[in-house]
Amino acid sequence: MTQAGCLYRLSPSLDAFQATMSGLLRPCRISQKSSRTYRTEVSHGGMRPFGLTAIRIGGQARIAVDAHRDMTLLQVPLQGNFISRDRRGDGLLYGAGLNAQLVDAHSPIDLEFEPSTRMLIFNLNDSQIELIGGKQVVEQFTYKNRVITLDNAAGKAFYQLAQFVMREIEADQNTFFNDGLADRLEDCLLLSLAAALEASPQPAARSGPVPYYVQRAERFMADRLRDPLTLTDIVQAAGTSARTLHRTFREVRGDTPLGVLKRMRLERVHSELVGGKCATGDITRVAMGWGFNHMSLFAADYRKQFGRAPSATVIEARKC
Repeated sequence: MTQAGCLYRLSPSLDAFQATMSGLLRPCRISQKSSRTYRTEVSHGGMRPFGLTAIRIGGQARIAVDAHRDMTLLQVPLQGNFISRDRRGDGLLYGAGLNAQLVDAHSPIDLEFEPSTRMLIFNLNDSQIELIGGKQVVEQFTYKNRVITLDNAAGKAFYQLAQFVMREIEADQNTFFNDGLADRLEDCLLLSLAAALEASPQPAARSGPVPYYVQRAERFMADRLRDPLTLTDIVQAAGTSARTLHRTFREVRGDTPLGVLKRMRLERVHSELVGGKCATGDITRVAMGWGFNHMSLFAADYRKQFGRAPSATVIEARKC
């Protein structure tokens, strides 16, 4: 069944599933099958800035997925597990609620799915990757740790949103893709994905001179910490490309520009809380004043940076 923005197919066999997935995403070959006839399902439609595919695989299968120069894949298991092997044969286990995989456009992969696996696949092109941090982000999660962690606050928020998306697709594909729900969720998914990527382990910062455009970006952020800054604002102020800025920030600061901005804001919040003039009821007001709008994520970020909850900082400061 093909609609204006939505494609839904119930595959009567893995051969049919292989043909469908090869037409939607990348050429793939199913090399091991526990049965030729078990039920698989594919729902696919466009979401700006993603292409979004929801799949159910009705039994164990091994699928070799070819490289595709124009398509990077984010694979999020929502039920069951899968093992992914890279070109060297090294395998990693990806499980529902634990982690996700970002696959570089130029990398072939070999996937082994457990029975009853359910997953979302986001396909992104180069321009969309720039919005979540550029090629450096893909390189980090493809060639280094190969895992996007979902067991922290930002990862759990993205995973919960992905679960909601899957439920809505399974309830009514046409309504989700064609009646505006996908369009209303696109910004939420993009911001949540970017936060999950930033919250995963970062490479160590290098020592040495800091390029002028990094210093310019940091001065710009420091002067406008209360303003609703976007990555585009920071890139324009730095006077370089988004790709260069992300790459260099990770090299010299061990973090993304938005990650550094968050640390700066956390420092300002911390400074107010340790001043001894705030009650625990003031924490939300102070945090929102420095640009934090999601209090549970703020509390998790604060604890990660300072080793204690914001309320513990306030209580200790008022004792002094």
